[in-house]
Order: sequence, then C-alpha cells, then structure tokens
Amino acid sequence: MDALFNFIGSIFGYVLYFFNSISGNFGVSIILFTLFTRLLLFPLTIKQQKSMAGMQRLQPKMKELQEKYGNDKAKYNEEVSKLYQREGQSPAGGCLPMLIQLPIFYGLYRAICMPLTCTLHLDMSNPAVASAISRVKTLSEVYTSTSSSFYSQINVIEAVRNIGGNYAKYGFTSTEAELLKPVYDLSQQFNFLGIDLLSIAKFWNPAIILTFVVFFASAGGMLLTNKLTGNTNQAQMNGCSPNMMGITMGLFSAWISLSVPSAMALYWTCSSLFAPAQSWVVNKYYNAAILNAKSEAQRLAKIKLEEESVVSATYSKKGIKKFAPIYALPQVSETASNATESDNVEETKQIQTNGTQSGSRKNNLSKKKKGGSKGKQSSSDYQGKKKK
Repeated sequence: MDALFNFIGSIFGYVLYFFNSISGNFGVSIILFTLFTRLLLFPLTIKQQKSMAGMQRLQPKMKELQEKYGNDKAKYNEEVSKLYQREGQSPAGGCLPMLIQLPIFYGLYRAICMPLTCTLHLDMSNPAVASAISRVKTLSEVYTSTSSSFYSQINVIEAVRNIGGNYAKYGFTSTEAELLKPVYDLSQQFNFLGIDLLSIAKFWNPAIILTFVVFFASAGGMLLTNKLTGNTNQAQMNGCSPNMMGITMGLFSAWISLSVPSAMALYWTCSSLFAPAQSWVVNKYYNAAILNAKSEAQRLAKIKLEEESVVSATYSKKGIKKFAPIYALPQVSETASNATESDNVEETKQIQTNGTQSGSRKNNLSKKKKGGSKGKQSSSDYQGKKKK
C-alpha cells in the first residue's frame, strides 16, 4: 500500500510541478490541482447521480418484492438481484467517487511531504545528489529536524531556503550548488498570502488561520451541498441533524489540518468550496426527475423497437418483405399535402359529375321505356276499336 501511494504521489507531483511552472506559486498550484481533480472526477459524479436516481426509481418495485418475499430472505435477495440486472442498476455504483477521494488525498499528501522525490523527482540514488542532501542535514544552524522522519524532505527544503543561495558560505562545491538550485527555486514558492504552506499549524504561526478556514469551509460546504441536493430532509428523517453533521465534519477537518502541512489544509478548503458549486451543476442538469424521465423514455423506446421487431418477424414468415412500422406515420410535406387535397377535391367533383350524368341517362332510358309501352297500348286500342 505504501508503494501504491508513493506511485500516486509521484504522478500528482508531475501535475503539481506543471501547475507550478505556470503559476510560480505552490498555493495557486494546489487550487488548480483541486479544480483539475474535480473536473476529472465529474463524470464519475454524474454516474453516481444516475445510480442514485436509478435506485430511487426502483424503490416501489423493491417494496413490492419485500411484501411478496418478505419471509423468504433467499428468494427476496434472488429477485432483487434479478431486478438490478434487468434494470441495469448496481447498489454500489454510487460509491466510486467517494472511495476514490481517499487515494487522491493520500497521493497529494505524499507529493507535498516528499517534494524532492515526488515533485522535483530528484534521483536520490545519484551519489552527488545524496551527498548534497546529506551536507544540508549536517548544517544545524539552518536545518531543523522534526520528530517525524516523514517530513525530512520538507526540512531539507526549509534548510535550503534558509541558506538563501549562499552555498559558498557553507562550503558547498559548485556541483552541489548546481544540484541544490531547483530545490532553492521551489522553496521560494511555498509562501501563499503570508502563510508558509510547508509549516504545520500552531497557535503562534499564521498557518493557524487555515485551520479556522478549513472548519468553516468544510461545515458550510457540507450544509450547502445537502441543501442543494435535497439531503437535508432525508437526514432529518433518519434522525440525524444536518447541522450537527456539518459541524462534526468541520471539526474533524480542522483536527486533521493541525497535524499536516498547511498545503493540505488549503487543498481541503478548496475542495470544500468547490463541492457546492459542483452539486449545483449536478442537481440542475442531472437531478433525479430529469434522469428518471430520460430512463422512462428510453424504456418506452426499447419496448417500441421490440414490438416492431416482432411485427417484422411475423411479416417475414408470411413472405411480406415490406411493411409500415406500427408506430411510424408517413411524413408528408405541406406542398404534397395541399396537392393531395386538391386531387381529392377534383376526384370528388368528377365522381359527382359522373353520377349526375349517369342519373340523367337512367332517367332518359326510363322515359323511353314508358313512352314505348304507351305507344304499344294505344295501337292495340286502335285495333280493337276498328274490329268493333
């Protein structure tokens, strides 16, 4: 695990070194690094939001399964697993963004506490580099050792900063001075708003200000995030006060900041301040109502495609190659529609005209028939009269 965090710290060190080359200040680099990691994890945050919305959508179905298989735990778990698989949901899908925060925190902690190997990537196996670092540690007038050996590289940077570039005064060779030059350049960039980011907060140094800032940023950021995401009511229903949760988190963050370099306290402050802004974006464009509506639309579209595939298969068995989709209506342009209507009107008029002509012909025929019968009748009458 220690090797893993050293590896992550080395990668983060490259990122910090890049931002440091742009800004020229380690505090600004921490802010840019925090924003960078937040943007990098934003897709995972959206995935977490989708997972939470999906689980919320499945709550009524899970309640039905609980009522149906409440007494049979094995059957209930089996049906719940089938439900998750059928709906494409995972109960652990929303945990990844929270779990990944821990490696980021420890990786950045290694990059800050071991700036020589993680940020500057000095080859400590090089005899010349090792000799220069060893000479710095022997200078008791500029080097101050702390109780924790984990901060020895920070102590070296502070000692090189105290040397002030006057290497000849302390007997360094030109080669050692050249090797220590990037260490001295980096040591000048840890002053952020009058606070030494390498120092640990004490009541007699300015770094204690960041401890109070961490408390208010962490507590206030958590309260605001809960308000934006709607978790306040849920927390109250679970019997936990959101105000108490925010204060507890703020106290925990402040306590941690008293035992780590102030650069970590700055990172925690920035992360706490960026969290509400990120929650606002997620809640506005990826809230549960929007995601569930999209999921329902996708479900209906899937059902429609399945029905059309069934109809297509049925027509294929009957030897019909083409068929009109059961849900698709032909789209006719306005010009074509008007032309069709005019054709229908002309066809109707033609039918009416033909009907009228046909009716008149029938009337003429009937009249002729009537006339002929009358003529025959009159001729027979004439002949009868003549015989008489």
